Amino acid sequence: MASNYQLGYDDERFESIVNRNFHCLICYNVLKDPVMCRRNQHYFCRGCITEHLRRNSHTCPTCADELRVETLQDVPRIVKDYLDELSIRCNHYDRGCRELVQLQNLKRHVAECGFTPVVCGNQGCGEAISKRDRTYHESELCQFRKLKCHNCGEISTMMAGMETKMANLDTNQADMRTKLANVSAEMTAVKTKLTNTNTKLTTMDTKMANISTEMANISTEMANVKTKMAHTDTKLENLHTKLKNVDTKVTNLQANVEAKFEAVNNEVRGMKMSLNEVKNDFHQLKEAVLEKIESGEGKQEEITRDVSGTASGGRENQHIFVAGGVERNSVEIFNCRQRLWSLLKPMPVKRDDASSFVYNNHVTVAGGECNCAAVDHMIQMNIHPIPDLSINWSDFGAKLPIKLYAHSSVVYKDSLFVTGGYNANNVLSDCIYKVQLKPPYAVKLVSKLPEPRVRHSTVLCDDSILIVGGKKSLVTKDNLSSVLSYDIKKNECEQLPALPYPVSDMATVKWAENVVIIGGADKDERALNNVIIYNIKTGNSHMLPPMLHKRKGCMAVVIENTIVVLGGMGERNTLKSVESFSFDNYTWEELPGMKESRWLATAVVI
Repeated sequence: MASNYQLGYDDERFESIVNRNFHCLICYNVLKDPVMCRRNQHYFCRGCITEHLRRNSHTCPTCADELRVETLQDVPRIVKDYLDELSIRCNHYDRGCRELVQLQNLKRHVAECGFTPVVCGNQGCGEAISKRDRTYHESELCQFRKLKCHNCGEISTMMAGMETKMANLDTNQADMRTKLANVSAEMTAVKTKLTNTNTKLTTMDTKMANISTEMANISTEMANVKTKMAHTDTKLENLHTKLKNVDTKVTNLQANVEAKFEAVNNEVRGMKMSLNEVKNDFHQLKEAVLEKIESGEGKQEEITRDVSGTASGGRENQHIFVAGGVERNSVEIFNCRQRLWSLLKPMPVKRDDASSFVYNNHVTVAGGECNCAAVDHMIQMNIHPIPDLSINWSDFGAKLPIKLYAHSSVVYKDSLFVTGGYNANNVLSDCIYKVQLKPPYAVKLVSKLPEPRVRHSTVLCDDSILIVGGKKSLVTKDNLSSVLSYDIKKNECEQLPALPYPVSDMATVKWAENVVIIGGADKDERALNNVIIYNIKTGNSHMLPPMLHKRKGCMAVVIENTIVVLGGMGERNTLKSVESFSFDNYTWEELPGMKESRWLATAVVI
């Protein structure tokens, strides 16, 4: 159920495996704030069942008993005591906390946890850090912290000394002016006395020469002081430049370290997710096979038929039959034992977006688009014992109820069930039709889908038809992620848990108790190489390893434990490539390509 409310606790957070009886029947996680339905005591997280009752219906999703939020009841005390005593990892485990606490103490621990994210208090930073690292970060690491200059005291002392020297120079200049005034007075006196004595005049000339020398020395000292001050200014500018460079280097280093840590964390998370998916898939396969053995349904040939999706013999004796596609009327067949493609007689006209099925030793192609027009007729080719170039196509007695293409169909007990598709006027269909494959070939409208649907897929599962994905309009932005189950006997449609993302133009096959959804187009019409395995019983989805090529409008068949995917539209052009996925070695490999590239074609195993 897609929503933003809180789910239960993830199983991986607990020290030991939690009994399945203490899991929510909606989100499948360990119960959080558990409640139960009043009559049959089915357990749910309070958030999950409240959201279900608000969005879906006022019934218990497990027993369908009438249920409202007001009638929810607390679970028995023994259940609460069991949950409270479970050992669980801290909410901040991914941030480094390795504490294991009892579930009843989790809230108090999280409130005191040193790994709780907080925001740096330095103005301009805003970085989220662990609470225990805040002081160290703000004082030592943060690029916005206030730095202490270790040379400021020395520079201040130097400047104070320079100021003292300048003051002394000013004092010396004042003294010199005073001396010059005195000298002038003395010169006046000397002039007055010149007539009296030549000796005093000579002495005064000598004093004047000495004064001139002192003045020259003073000028030289002042020039030296100005030069030193200029050098000091240059040094200060250089110091500021070096400090800026250091800040830049520290910022770049911090960014590089954070980027590397993030990349490593992403790799580790990706590896964990991949390992968990592989582990879950193998557990599900093991449980499915054990169920078959314990329920006694079993002869070995029936188990083989269930796992492989076919009752025929080994893979080496089977063939893959491919017909048509966009601008194609050609037909070819792949011999699995010889790994060889061969051409058969072509269809009478080009045909794409059709459906096909095997019935009474014939391959039948139903509906589709011929020469840009929807058709309702069916054509067939005899495949007994195997098809060859001498076999012609012939008309089949039955017809589709209307002209259709981009529909989907399955065979159930001598009847063909047809869902969705475009009609002759390119209007989307929301109908489910039943077409008898034996005379008198009666046609009946048996049910309606909740919404129109085209370019979807259908898979027969016992007495039900699983209807997967597709789109509800002419544009891919209206792709669907919904999954429906149509019960043929009850003539009812039921909504199942959705796919992880909306998708159309994909291929699907049934494998064991699962449906595998292969490739397709996303909401932006881009081809995908994603592969989803969807469990029919639980509605759980997991990702399998991606295909080697991106494909939309491709075809797929299953032979024993191997899925074979053919053609489709890639990122740039139509494909003729073929690849297969083995559940035995869990890998994709290339197979010999078809003779012609094709997409929106049809394929079956014979």
